[in-house]
Amino acid sequence: MAVAAPARRSTAAPAPAPSRTKPPKRKAPARQTPARKPAPKRAPATARPKLAVAAGRTAVAVRGLPDSSLMVRMTRGRAWIGVLGVLLVGIVALNVATLSFAASAGKIDEQITALEQENSMLGGREAEHYSTARIRGEAASAGLAMPTTEDPKVIEYEPADLATAAARLAAAGG
Repeated sequence: MAVAAPARRSTAAPAPAPSRTKPPKRKAPARQTPARKPAPKRAPATARPKLAVAAGRTAVAVRGLPDSSLMVRMTRGRAWIGVLGVLLVGIVALNVATLSFAASAGKIDEQITALEQENSMLGGREAEHYSTARIRGEAASAGLAMPTTEDPKVIEYEPADLATAAARLAAAGG
């Protein structure tokens, strides 16, 4: 009697049984795409502002930061406490710097006020020193007279008056 050899089993996994909850997938008929309008012309990439490019790259880098393995490990460990401590120290340092700038601005305002008062006082002294009344008083003490407001008059003379004036000047030693 002949014995049949056992059949070899396939190493490939059997195909899964079809699901009864989902209908079988069917391919959608190919659709024709409508004709597209040409895209508007953009400025060349070199004309874009460098700041916008840097901001875009930064946004892309920051978007994946919460899911990075470094952030996950850090937030679940003790390193997170250190990071928060450093950030808080930085905030306190910024507040201290802001307060010191405000204090120095207050001192500068006080100095400005003092200088404005001194400038006003010196302006008053200058006005008093160069006042018209003081100048008239000193001119009178020096023997000077204030000019009159009368209109000048034309003096008429004779040729004989010229000889008389010359004789008087010679007698006076002039």
